[in-house]
Amino acid sequence: MEQLWYPLSKTLAEKAAWDFAKEKGLDVVVVNPGTVMGPVISPRLNASMIMLVRLLEGCDETYENFFMGSVHFKDVALAHIMVYENKTATGRHLCVEAISHYGDFVAKVAELYPQYNVPKIPRDTQPGLLRAKDGSKKLMDLGLEFIPMEKIIKDAVESLKSKGFIS
Repeated sequence: MEQLWYPLSKTLAEKAAWDFAKEKGLDVVVVNPGTVMGPVISPRLNASMIMLVRLLEGCDETYENFFMGSVHFKDVALAHIMVYENKTATGRHLCVEAISHYGDFVAKVAELYPQYNVPKIPRDTQPGLLRAKDGSKKLMDLGLEFIPMEKIIKDAVESLKSKGFIS
């Protein structure tokens, strides 16, 4: 079984924050971003951008039962500002443009960048799970309008090219 240490560590850290807040009587508001992409702003790539680079290089490792929510890093920053400034923001806030199957994401990358060797990934390997455009309803209700997946991918790939991470 593949060990998903990164998401596990994030889950455990959030649990510790909730436990601490309860013990101390604090109000905690959490923004949980999905697969964060967009222009490269740091000297090192995050895990999400590395996944995109590997995909563009033709990596065919499959994520058969993987649903994901991509989000532009600008939307993640804005979400944090919105929950900080809005007194009605409480609890957990999922921060994704939409929830889709990994195969949907791969198909969009292949459509936008046919010059790369993007592998074919099945798009419906987990019957019964539904894609959602309103997974981040709480943030949308606060007024956040998410950058669409196509623009997230374009901003990410063009930045990767301009910074020399891909050719």
